[in-house]
Amino acid sequence: MPLLSFNMHCIVRLGVHVKIVIVLHGSRDNEYVDSVRYFAERVGVLYAFVSLSKPSIDDAKGDVYMPLFIGYGKDYDRAVSITGFETPPILRWPQFKDFLINLGPGLYVFHGDLDQRFIEDTNRLGLQDMAFLRIKPALRDYVSKRCPGRVIPVVLTHGVIYREILRIVNELCPGVEVVRPLFELEAFISYFKEEIPWLVRNTRPVR
Repeated sequence: MPLLSFNMHCIVRLGVHVKIVIVLHGSRDNEYVDSVRYFAERVGVLYAFVSLSKPSIDDAKGDVYMPLFIGYGKDYDRAVSITGFETPPILRWPQFKDFLINLGPGLYVFHGDLDQRFIEDTNRLGLQDMAFLRIKPALRDYVSKRCPGRVIPVVLTHGVIYREILRIVNELCPGVEVVRPLFELEAFISYFKEEIPWLVRNTRPVR
């Protein structure tokens, strides 16, 4: 296997610096942007957004662009189309199920997408307790019937989606712990760093 080492904003592979740019959807929400900036600085990569935020993809000059999304869906497909690079969604990363289990036990909450690939990937996780904001089974329906010991949002950043999860849980299950978004968890930062060699090998140009 090629030797890799880390440097700020890049990896060094066989003596060649490779600049990595993680690409996300984007938002006008300052907390969202701050979460992305914090994570990128911690793992030593550049970052860019498809829309709504700066820097744009044109502003961030890199060698490898990694669309970074939890699962398949229209936002993921758009990022792949714009960047010309395809990185497997996080649901398909090695040992991601084990990573999630180590955050539990608790109720795992996803944003949700009707894309069949997303539905199949979440079902494949085989998690005992799982809910969604946008599709069934819905978070509101779940917590209106019983309160879990912990809620684990499977979302990357602070922002609108995370706050909606927090609002619903606080309304119906006050006092239940809601874990911070993945980008702010030391466990996910370490997991991402460990998987960078795999991500580089499995990110491919599509045009």
